[in-house]
Amino acid sequence: MERHEWKLLRTGLSNPVWEFKKSAMPPSPGSGMVRIQVQASGINFADALMMQGLYGDAPPTPFVPGYEVVGPVVAVGQDAPQELLGLSAMAFTPFGGYASVLDLPASQVVRAPSILRPEQSCALVTPYVTAWYLSEVLCSIQEGDRVLVHSAAGAVGRALVETAIRQGAQVWFCSRSEEKLKALALEFPGQQGLLNAPGNPWWKQVPSQLRFDRIFDPLAGRNLAEGVRRLRAGGIILAYGAAVRSGRQSKFRDALMLLQSGFYNPIGLLLKSRSMATLNMLHVGRERPELLLKGLRIIAERAEMGIIRPPLAQGVSVHEFEATMQAFAKGERQGKLAIVWQQPLAS
Repeated sequence: MERHEWKLLRTGLSNPVWEFKKSAMPPSPGSGMVRIQVQASGINFADALMMQGLYGDAPPTPFVPGYEVVGPVVAVGQDAPQELLGLSAMAFTPFGGYASVLDLPASQVVRAPSILRPEQSCALVTPYVTAWYLSEVLCSIQEGDRVLVHSAAGAVGRALVETAIRQGAQVWFCSRSEEKLKALALEFPGQQGLLNAPGNPWWKQVPSQLRFDRIFDPLAGRNLAEGVRRLRAGGIILAYGAAVRSGRQSKFRDALMLLQSGFYNPIGLLLKSRSMATLNMLHVGRERPELLLKGLRIIAERAEMGIIRPPLAQGVSVHEFEATMQAFAKGERQGKLAIVWQQPLAS
């Protein structure tokens, strides 16, 4: 079986180097493994940071990025359950997902919802499981809570908005793009939109007395510091990224980001009954893979039952991939993106 992959050879803000490579797969997957003929490989913001050389947990180049894949199981190795053959599967990959064929441990795959296209199922894996972990493991959202979601037009942000509304919260969603904000307002009527522009940030647009119960912040920098100030008693700010670094490869800017994010004494937070929680899904996946697999199963079941509605994800052809990644890193593409592989399913 022939395998196609996108490999990142060199990182850089303006000129990353990718290689589209073909190779032959072994005759069969190894013991306990299954082979997936990938139909869609999810693209995430972390991949754009890797491309720019701004993701500290990335392997040394060259490597194949990609956190998630969806496709049928076309071969089963020894000691792997034979009933998995033919299963429409989805799985976390941490790295290696930008490939048309992939061998993975049988224990790592989950049945993909039958009612979704492969690109939409990709939107469940990292974005929705991240949202599940943030809003159901690290905290809970109560009916009537005030919830602020930054970067709400991104895949994780949109999933968080949907989750918070389903749990009965009143949501304020932020974006740095007027176009994206309008799209969110149409999708989630009755909620509050905030344009988080450099000259008019979100904290200048809400009354000073308004306090939030939950703030989801993938930005860091001053957004994080202002968020801590805007928590009310019992409130939690959940940080899961540092997107202000995107496009900035500078030790000075990194130091400024840390300074603007603020330094917090746990006792000071305790006295005001405010909390902070952080998440790096890659580390959780390495140390507690069973927990992420639990989340993936829960999300898949909810999608199958129609409880959650992932966006109409946009498929990207192999030939569009490099240009798409550049646009994605600049914030010019929104929603969930996925590489769509067109190879036939035969081995």
